[in-house]
Amino acid sequence: MQYLFHDDNNLYSAAGEQDDVTLPSNIKQIGSIEGDIKIYVEDYVHTYLYQYARSGGNKEKLAALAGKRAVIEGKEVIIISGAIQAKDTKQQKGAESFTEDTWRYINGQMEVYFKGLSLVGWVHTQPGFGTFLMAKDETFHRQYFKEPWQVLFVIDSLDKLDTFFIHNTEKTGLRPAKGYFIYYEKNQEMQEYMLDNSLVRPRLEKQKENEKEEGEEKKKRPTPEQRMDAAKDIRRVLKKRAKEAEEENRSRLTMLAGVSSILCIACLFMGVSLLNNISRVRKLETEIVTVQNSYYAMAEQLEEAQTQMVFAAQKAEQQQQERLKKEAEERAAQQKREQEQKAAEEEAKRKAEEEQQNSILAQYVVEAGDSLGYISSKFYGTSAGIKDIMAANGINDRNKIICGQTLIIPKR
Repeated sequence: MQYLFHDDNNLYSAAGEQDDVTLPSNIKQIGSIEGDIKIYVEDYVHTYLYQYARSGGNKEKLAALAGKRAVIEGKEVIIISGAIQAKDTKQQKGAESFTEDTWRYINGQMEVYFKGLSLVGWVHTQPGFGTFLMAKDETFHRQYFKEPWQVLFVIDSLDKLDTFFIHNTEKTGLRPAKGYFIYYEKNQEMQEYMLDNSLVRPRLEKQKENEKEEGEEKKKRPTPEQRMDAAKDIRRVLKKRAKEAEEENRSRLTMLAGVSSILCIACLFMGVSLLNNISRVRKLETEIVTVQNSYYAMAEQLEEAQTQMVFAAQKAEQQQQERLKKEAEERAAQQKREQEQKAAEEEAKRKAEEEQQNSILAQYVVEAGDSLGYISSKFYGTSAGIKDIMAANGINDRNKIICGQTLIIPKR
């Protein structure tokens, strides 16, 4: 099959109907079946597209669909057996769009992996936005995928929803297809493409990079051992200061002892010189006693001051240790509360998701002529489920439902 690059609209296309088309036999039906077109998607393609949609942080992505088309018994048949990532896309007017590099890459991948197949459509993944058709997508499809059998596949990987869009009868726009088939067979071409374009390896490399960054971040945070070392440093400083104060007091005592010694010597000289004068000797004795009393009083004061300084240093060290211990306990308690709160939030979120998932019976696309009574009877066997359907979809008027609208059918 020859693929052409048109300079006017950047479109690779494959013309003509393929005669070697055989309908798959091992299939699973999704939704209802269209009367004028049948869409078959190979299981590897379907799985790979969801992996592709979830990769890279669930960002908006585009892809191309490769396959065959034929008209069998008057009905258009599209068999999709390949998917190609759209690389080098860019934002144009707020929407992701193919570039010339994108088209060249797709053409190269078609020649390598899906030679002989046609470009039967494209994919737009929009996580968290449902599978509603955007006006920008319809414009893009009308510009680059002009064949009436080419399709658009919209995927919401977060809510696990997907919808095929096909040309309407008037060929003036797109409408949602009622359903499609997933078929199972050995698809060697897609398996080779998946192996060469694995979406797991980049995620593992990113995970290792994140773990490395987290390890470096943890290294920057003080560990309990580092906090203990800091406490030891504080105690060492306090002991050093107490030792310096003790040495200073000892110096003062030495100085006072020297002064006292000098005074005693002076008194002796005075005593020798005043031996002949008893009154002067007695006076000298009185002065010596006074000096001695002053010395003892001063020594007691210095000793008391030294004791108080030692007690003050010990008390400061004890208070510092208690403060550090209290801060460590508060941090540990805070971390425990945060972990418990996070675990409780995750558990509540998980239960809410399970309850929401378990509460949905099915999804139904409204067709022309449908009513809530008909839909209720279709799924419940009775019209008593109308109120449940209205409540699940936020419908206030039971007569106001739109053709093509997707309804959630809750479990009763």
